[in-house]
Amino acid sequence: MKNGASPSSKYYLARMLHRFPPAPGSTDASFLTGKTEVFAKLKIESLPGKRTVLMTAHTLIFVTKGVKLLHFPGETVKVSPGEVILLRKGIYVMAEYIGDGLDFEAMMLFLPGKLLQAMAKHCHEGSAHQQDHYLVFPATSVVNGFKESFRKYFDSLPSNFEWLLPLKQQEILLLLLSGSGSGKVQSFIKSAISAEPADIDFIVNNYLLQPVTIEELAGLCNCSLAKFKRDFRQRYRSSPRVWINTRRLAHAHMLLLNTSKQVTEIALECGFENTSYFIRLFRNEYGHPPAALRAGITIK
Repeated sequence: MKNGASPSSKYYLARMLHRFPPAPGSTDASFLTGKTEVFAKLKIESLPGKRTVLMTAHTLIFVTKGVKLLHFPGETVKVSPGEVILLRKGIYVMAEYIGDGLDFEAMMLFLPGKLLQAMAKHCHEGSAHQQDHYLVFPATSVVNGFKESFRKYFDSLPSNFEWLLPLKQQEILLLLLSGSGSGKVQSFIKSAISAEPADIDFIVNNYLLQPVTIEELAGLCNCSLAKFKRDFRQRYRSSPRVWINTRRLAHAHMLLLNTSKQVTEIALECGFENTSYFIRLFRNEYGHPPAALRAGITIK
């Protein structure tokens, strides 16, 4: 953040949604990426920070230095170098704790749905679904050995890495499935690949005010865009875009009447990254722009 940044720009940066992983072909050297898949990321930070992140893939996180913080309503989960976290795809508020003179370092291994589908054959039929969106457990000596060897790929990537890295993804999952927390890992995998229609209710309502696209919501529900739109219309008797925008605008209407927040802040808080687009939708819905509502003026 540069000195002298305006309050509105600071607010925008704080509300901005970061997306991991990027599209294949990214030139960011911190990612191990091939032609069709992004396999992993090495995250190194020298300054503490807090950001909202949309994880578009299920992810395994190894912390090697510092402490990873995940903020949930009423709870903060801390992950240290002696632990591993499995994280379902979704939106999370993340931060890092960094000691004096140290850097934060962590590896993210992205686990595509097709891999988890293949690993489900190693899960018992009766495995109960894990409801939580994350699973934290101690790293065994075997898992730590994997972590140390995998870290070397970021320093020297072999020429056949696009063949090798999918095998490494399978290896770590098999190691976790063979450990003492096997039952929880099995439940996590089964839950992560579930495409139950009820998941639409949870995803849509939980992320209603986040600046996510309809395509991203479909991905979070583990279904195609066409299936998501079809299932959504059956449940809500409306298209996703119309239903979501209507409820975002209603929330914005409430904030305009009951807070002193700027219009730009309210737009961001209601999931609209483009203020002009928000104002246009608001005018179409209520017959006057947001500023007029606050001023007690109704423009016909």
